[in-house]
Amino acid sequence: LSMSLSLTLSLSLSLSLLFVCCNEAHGLRLLQQQRCGVFASVKSRAVNQLKMRRVNCNLLLFYAILSWQSLFVCCNEAHGLRLLQQQRCGVFASVKVTNGREVRLASRPWMALLRLRYAGEEGFHCAGTLITDRFVLTAAHCVAPFELVYVRLGEHNLSTDTDCKVTGKRTMCVPPVEDVGVAAVYKHEEYSSAAKHNDIALIKLERQVEFKKHIKPICLPIGVEASQSFVVTGWGITENGTAVDVPREAAIELQARQTCAHTFDRIVKQSQLCAGATASDSCRGDSGGPLSYPAVYATRQRFVQFGIVSYGARDCGNGYPADYTDVASYLPWITGIIGANSSKD
Repeated sequence: LSMSLSLTLSLSLSLSLLFVCCNEAHGLRLLQQQRCGVFASVKSRAVNQLKMRRVNCNLLLFYAILSWQSLFVCCNEAHGLRLLQQQRCGVFASVKVTNGREVRLASRPWMALLRLRYAGEEGFHCAGTLITDRFVLTAAHCVAPFELVYVRLGEHNLSTDTDCKVTGKRTMCVPPVEDVGVAAVYKHEEYSSAAKHNDIALIKLERQVEFKKHIKPICLPIGVEASQSFVVTGWGITENGTAVDVPREAAIELQARQTCAHTFDRIVKQSQLCAGATASDSCRGDSGGPLSYPAVYATRQRFVQFGIVSYGARDCGNGYPADYTDVASYLPWITGIIGANSSKD
């Protein structure tokens, strides 16, 4: 309450001073526009004081604008955080990691496929994760320089129109996939394709999606302890590689950032994670796909996304690690984008 009151008083004072300064600056401009008091050589101290006050007013205006911008950013982040926290995320059908084997049908319902077009050719060349009913999280290198055609949700077997599971005499099928158009793409402003830094992007879908058995959001690491173990899930899709029909999963471990820095001869920042370096490396993951693991989220065991597949070794199975964007480092950016581009109702 005291912080809120202080903020209100501070803003009120800033606005009051801002209006006073603007009025003084306007009055000064009116006086300066006319040709008055022409003389041979006298320097007026009062005019210099007015000019100095105008400079101070301009500075106050600058700081007031910065204060308002900071307030809007803060409000957007808070709104985005609420949207993420109020949904039922990370609910999974199976916690068992198959480590190289096929993922169970509808057990990872947040997986998304990106339909990309480049140089006249079109296909699923990247992945992402559904994090709200309007936003998909992916890597920046997946949306630049490619044209994003649509996002597919609820996919399992790429070679079939209807995904089903047969258990004895029972056959369980999930609803059809949903191909959703794109309203906007938000690539991180400081993304570097050369350095592979800030490799993160958000996709706003053109409509809200209804959560179903095979379409649900994953949780982000909000108030969650960092994990040392992860799983990568995907069809093995890369920007210029081939994929398997059914997604697979592999268990990997967190590595020191120096391991990736040495392996790839790159600077690995604190906002990046290094993981893998085992026989079942992250090549099974998709570009833009998730690095996740079950964790306690809002007092319950949920799947939480800790990283985004960024780059790694092209030769799968060689035991090299891979680099991932650290989602926790970008939570303010993520919540700010979501909050600024979502209804406040």
